[in-house]
Amino acid sequence: MLPPHHTFSHEAMATTFSVFVAGVPAEYARQAAAAAFRELDRLENELSRYVESSDIARANRLAEGESLILGEDALRCLLLASRLSAATDRAFDPAYASLAPGRPFADQALYALDPARHELTSLTPRLHLDLGAIGKGYALDCMADLLREWTLTEVCLQSGGSTALALAPPAGLAGWPVGLGEGDSYRSLLLRDRALSGSGVAVQGAHVIDVRRGQPAQRQTRTWAFAADAASSDALSTAFFVMIDDAVEAFCRRHPEYGAGVTAADGTVRLLGAIDPPDTPLHP
Repeated sequence: MLPPHHTFSHEAMATTFSVFVAGVPAEYARQAAAAAFRELDRLENELSRYVESSDIARANRLAEGESLILGEDALRCLLLASRLSAATDRAFDPAYASLAPGRPFADQALYALDPARHELTSLTPRLHLDLGAIGKGYALDCMADLLREWTLTEVCLQSGGSTALALAPPAGLAGWPVGLGEGDSYRSLLLRDRALSGSGVAVQGAHVIDVRRGQPAQRQTRTWAFAADAASSDALSTAFFVMIDDAVEAFCRRHPEYGAGVTAADGTVRLLGAIDPPDTPLHP
């Protein structure tokens, strides 16, 4: 049971974002949450492929060899996406829809970024960027930064029930309770200074694509990713859904700053890698 806190919600990016605030008066929490939601709306206008004037929509209209100048947020989000794509051997890739259905990715890049010039160049006749698997987490990170500027510390943010970003917990708690697992394996995990994201067919269905094969991911059970930031956990939960369990375990060994949860055949959840803090309690 949580101590008294304030809850605020807002529709954006085709889902519901929620902000939970403890330790401050209700009116101050409301004003801060409203500022965070204004930041969220601004980010949607920059990052959504459905907004015609966004950087991503403009990038998707480039001909091969053409370039455009990106805003700060689109550049930062794409740079992180590119790093995570490389780290996961393209199990996650923001350009997954750039090729025809059923056609696996080749090794060549489909776009190039020049951070110094804030420039993106299309390297394919059909560039199709989609930040849906990282943009919501990136927005949570930006909202958290803004709430810190309001000197709020006891905060948890969520997007659509799939990603949670916890700052300090309310007084007297070890962390903010968030759900992990399904059915009989469901547990409440106490999260603090950490993000947790989940991916699965119940939320995303068969459109989670393994771009390396050009086919829907074969996994039918949910995966979770732990990271210090919500954007990374958001992207990695999708990557882990595409990867087989051995590959997820190997990734966590290579990148000890991240953690994973994978659903075993018996329905239990295996926790791999960095679950920070390592003794984070799980409760039925």
